[in-house]
Amino acid sequence: MKIVLQNNEQDCLLACYSMILGYFGRDVAIHELYSGEMIPPDGLSVSYLKNINMKHQVSMHVYKTDKKNSPNKIFYPKMLPVIIQWNDNHFVVVTKIYRKNVTLIDPAIGKVKYNYNDFMKKFSGYIITLSPNSSFTKKKRISEIIFPLKKIFKNRNTFLYIFSLFISQIVALWFSIILRDILNKSHDITYSFIMMISLVLFQTLSLLMKLGAQKNTNLLYESKISRQIFKGIFSRPLLYFRNNSVGTIIEKINLRTGIRDGILLKIFPSLLNFFTVFIVIIYLGTISFTLTLFLVIMNLLYMIFSFSLISIKRQANIQYTQQTIDFTSVVQEDLNQIEQIKAQANEKECVKRWTKKSAQTIFSYNKILNIDGITSAFNQGFNYICVILMMIFGIYLNQGNLVSIPDLIIFQSGISLFVSAVNQIQDVMFEISRLSIYGNKISDLLIENPQRIDNIEKHSNNAIILKDISYSYELNNYIFNNINFSIKKGEKIAIVGKSGSGKSTLFNILLGLISYEGEVTYGYENLRQIIGVVSQNMNLRKGSLIENIVSNNNSEELDIQKINDVLKDVNMLELVDSLPQKIFSQLFENGKNLSGGQIQRLLIAKSLLNNNKFIFWDEPFSSLDNQNRIHIYKNVLENPDYKSQTIIMISHHLDVLKYVDRVIYIDDKKIMIDKHNNLLLNDSYNSFVNE
Repeated sequence: MKIVLQNNEQDCLLACYSMILGYFGRDVAIHELYSGEMIPPDGLSVSYLKNINMKHQVSMHVYKTDKKNSPNKIFYPKMLPVIIQWNDNHFVVVTKIYRKNVTLIDPAIGKVKYNYNDFMKKFSGYIITLSPNSSFTKKKRISEIIFPLKKIFKNRNTFLYIFSLFISQIVALWFSIILRDILNKSHDITYSFIMMISLVLFQTLSLLMKLGAQKNTNLLYESKISRQIFKGIFSRPLLYFRNNSVGTIIEKINLRTGIRDGILLKIFPSLLNFFTVFIVIIYLGTISFTLTLFLVIMNLLYMIFSFSLISIKRQANIQYTQQTIDFTSVVQEDLNQIEQIKAQANEKECVKRWTKKSAQTIFSYNKILNIDGITSAFNQGFNYICVILMMIFGIYLNQGNLVSIPDLIIFQSGISLFVSAVNQIQDVMFEISRLSIYGNKISDLLIENPQRIDNIEKHSNNAIILKDISYSYELNNYIFNNINFSIKKGEKIAIVGKSGSGKSTLFNILLGLISYEGEVTYGYENLRQIIGVVSQNMNLRKGSLIENIVSNNNSEELDIQKINDVLKDVNMLELVDSLPQKIFSQLFENGKNLSGGQIQRLLIAKSLLNNNKFIFWDEPFSSLDNQNRIHIYKNVLENPDYKSQTIIMISHHLDVLKYVDRVIYIDDKKIMIDKHNNLLLNDSYNSFVNE
């Protein structure tokens, strides 16, 4: 079964679903199973899964089994593969049931094998089966990365790279031939010296060709793959970043170099080395067919045994990876709760928990060391035995004048070459499998999402007009349905409502960050260049203070008076002036040398500067005390200097309602927009603001 790795913890079930569809012959990537821009906030609901089942013509059955039975009684061969719940919060695919072990594919790490006891500890008891309907059709899918890879590697650079590797292999073989001739005294010293100089020149030529080809391929890879991935990431809607953590996205970005290095540094050299072995076999066959046959038989035996060791080591690596992931999860969870741990003096419990998890990781790692030790001992033992047998057999043939002593030296070199080729072809098989998984994992980033084109009426008196706007996370489950209103230029608007009412969703619709049904029209030309934003997740960058609040910080174009006026209005001028270099003072990463309230006030200042005319604030006062909050209300919201700037904000501080022109109140999927005093006549609004 083809392995599909999850993008994040939320879509592990979709990864399993994709694997089952692939098993039935329908290749579908995870991103193709999303019915919208993200998994709904409440997870994969029944209706969500029903829509996927209908789209891909499969039937789904979910049932709970008795965990008292052993796996071979719970799962019978004809029902496999199936999806099962794992550790109560995860999903995996069971592929094989053996007498004592269970093989499954975990979308977090890959194929894993468990004994019955360990399997039943993690198995939650729930089974999901999928079966094709009568209308089911098979579909082959070509990964989005294949086409750009062909463009990169199907050219002159690849030919030069492979040719340089081929020269290098020939030089190695040539060296053995020259050494044999020297020992046989076939040529004089001058001839041998010239041949050795030629070897060095060809090896140097090979190296130069290889470096040139690699550099050119790297540049081409950057332009065709890396740039497209970067464009694909930034073309994603906002909800993509809500559904994928920063770590997940960085992991995907880093996979691109793994694919390049795997092809250039492992697959190409290993395949060429393997094919070069056939040339060596032919050459050795001309020297002694008997010794060559002996060498081939010995290496076939080595290949069979080493493949079994590789399989065991791969399994041990997966288990070690899982233990490392478990340990990291525990550490991250505890560090996120460090304030509570310190307050409740739970440090000893944490140390005990970490020690236990770390010990499990070390146990898995020791298994890898044992396997590596066995593998190393086997390789050395094989080389010793093979060389000794080769010498014994060779000396016997030498006595019959069938081979010479120099010939035996060549065959001894052949043993190392054969062993290396076998090891490399194993690496190639593993690498191709790994790169296939990596390619599928980043394939969605190679697709550039079409960008919504903003509707603009630059001469309108309205900053924004919403017409028949509807939005839903799931089909027919609307959060908003056919809403209509407009906001005039220069208005100050507050969006309020109970938690979960849809304030952030409406805010993102107004800002144009999520897809919706209906039409939004803006009254500003070059809209995206004049928008100022303060969001809950924003922070400051490492650099000077001025670089953080002004887009163009060219000293000749800076309006210092304007900057100081805005800093004064957000109550930051006094603090900035107290710094050694004032507005040119350096800030740490994420503004760590400032308090949360100071960071928030600088972000508000940034949104008001840079010729921004359309301002969006999402909880801009969450870290501010009453004094600073009221200061901004009076010096920004009521200040005539900002009368031309439209400000739309979400705030749970209801004291701001007296300072804005109108209020958008969201209640039970309905939207009311009016002045604060007028809305107080509504019982629901009155009750909300006076709770």
